[in-house]
Amino acid sequence: MKQFLLLSLVFLCFISCSSNESTDPNGTDGDNSQTQDPIIGTWTLQKDNGFDVSECVARSTYVFGADNSFTFEEYKLENNQCTLSNSYNGEWTNNNDGTYHIRRHGYTSGANGPITFENNNQNMIITKYTWLRK
Repeated sequence: MKQFLLLSLVFLCFISCSSNESTDPNGTDGDNSQTQDPIIGTWTLQKDNGFDVSECVARSTYVFGADNSFTFEEYKLENNQCTLSNSYNGEWTNNNDGTYHIRRHGYTSGANGPITFENNNQNMIITKYTWLRK
């Protein structure tokens, strides 16, 4: 009986000490009970209406945080110079119906809109814009 208990204890130690620290690109951290929202991450603008954007415009970014915050920076070519033309931050919420609620700080209301993910959550589609996970 003592040997059975000892072997059981050793077996339990091996199980409890096994590594379960895997991270995949879809936002799971080894605990499949809580999957990270696919919007979380840094995104760069890739396409506008299906066409590749210029190198300057491709510097435009969205950064969506796990704390439901976001920042946005938009770059444009002005007078042959790539300049930051717009920047703001705000909050986002997943409506769990394929849409997200996006609200800029300083505004009392926001907008609900469809955001889809393709290519194993590496592309984010917002209206006519395709964003690439960085």
